[in-house]
Amino acid sequence: MLKHPSIAGIVLHSDAELTDALGAGIRRRSTIHEWPLSCVQKVELEDGARFAYKSQLPPTVEPTFYEKASSPLLPGHRLLEAVGDCQTMVIDWIDAPALHDVLNGADDLLARGRDIVAAIGGIAGELPFYLDVSTADAWTGEVEIALGKTTKLIHDGRFPSIDTDMVRRVRAWATDPQVVDRLTRDTRIVNSDLRTDQVLVTADGYRVLDWQRPVLATPDLDLVSLLLSENVDPRRFVHADADRMYWMLRLHWTALAQHDLFPDFTRPFFDQWADEAIRKILT
Repeated sequence: MLKHPSIAGIVLHSDAELTDALGAGIRRRSTIHEWPLSCVQKVELEDGARFAYKSQLPPTVEPTFYEKASSPLLPGHRLLEAVGDCQTMVIDWIDAPALHDVLNGADDLLARGRDIVAAIGGIAGELPFYLDVSTADAWTGEVEIALGKTTKLIHDGRFPSIDTDMVRRVRAWATDPQVVDRLTRDTRIVNSDLRTDQVLVTADGYRVLDWQRPVLATPDLDLVSLLLSENVDPRRFVHADADRMYWMLRLHWTALAQHDLFPDFTRPFFDQWADEAIRKILT
């Protein structure tokens, strides 16, 4: 296994190791996406087969999700070795347009989005999840974790664009009994980061990619995410609190990333995320 040249903790199969694992030589291999927790490459074999090769670090649950889930929404896949915390897998490469490329306006997006969200609800199996906000206690507990880390980052000068009064107002919204009740009814597994460029439209239905951080939550969360990915205002179609929940979970991830995963990262990237999320919640 090879260490990634710039991402600590990420390891990659050599060409020879991938050849042994996949049963054919490597014709082409190129990186198509990477960030500090994952690297994705397109791999074409000499026999013509093509795969997305993915190496990733926690807090992803994607390899286990693929292993446990049963649904036509998921492309073919195969888990490879885990080296320490780093897990590797290959996913069948699908030649099909992304949902983004075939849409015909907001109404089409909404109709397709509702179909996709319903199909996600039909995924079978003992599914792992990254986060549980499906009950009142679970939701308020995660809110407190996020706001506690956010408050510390404000005091430490890491989130200079927001202040503790904003945090107080977010907490007041998130813990309002009516809001809690609304957001914790009819919950189930959701993708939580559903985007039109991660949904492929094939001849026999949709394929949904990227299951790194599925969440137990209201299904409206996925519809909100899909609509936002096309810059469509979700509040036209779902309750405003579902939209605010999306941004609350975005703040949760941002605070975790800055506080726990990348404490030495000093550029304003996470501060900008936190500022956007809090302002969306308070709107």
